[in-house]
Amino acid sequence: MNRLWHSSCSNGQGMSRSGGRTGLRRINTSKGFTLLELIFVCAVISLLAAIAVPTVFRSKLAANETSAVGTLRTVHTAQLTFTLTCGYGLYASSFPDLKDPAGDDFLPADLTVSPTPLKSGYSYDLQPGPSGQSGLVDCNGGATSTEYYITATPQGVGSTGNRAFASNQGSVIWQDSTGVAPVEPFVEIGSVSAIQ
Repeated sequence: MNRLWHSSCSNGQGMSRSGGRTGLRRINTSKGFTLLELIFVCAVISLLAAIAVPTVFRSKLAANETSAVGTLRTVHTAQLTFTLTCGYGLYASSFPDLKDPAGDDFLPADLTVSPTPLKSGYSYDLQPGPSGQSGLVDCNGGATSTEYYITATPQGVGSTGNRAFASNQGSVIWQDSTGVAPVEPFVEIGSVSAIQ
């Protein structure tokens, strides 16, 4: 048998005892992924994206709504400060009225730049309450009112926020889940409710 092995090897065929070729090992020199591996990785990434994207989108909507509620609370604080220092017991009628020419603004600059500022996907509006303007002026010569009404509405319902908010000098913030700002007098009915 050894002779057969040697003879088969010596006649150049390179055959082994089992009849297979020897010395011709297949070496895999390809570097990279197979098509099947790439398809599998793409499928896993697509699945993770399908799970993560809606969650991230909902988180952004919730963050915008939280920012809107925080902004309304900031306006309440600014109105209280304005009433005590510049309004002679009355409220500012618009956002620009809460800008102090002396440089001590009652609100952050991004809320006093226009009558209807935009912030975090919401549009804000500040106007006199149902009783209207008082006819008196504040320490800066701006109009004042005995009541105020403020709203925060999403710029795109469903894309920048789902709920709209409104409040007045009572400092209770009301929400409407349809994206339309609640109107005064505030009453809990249907989609309108007070934020606890």
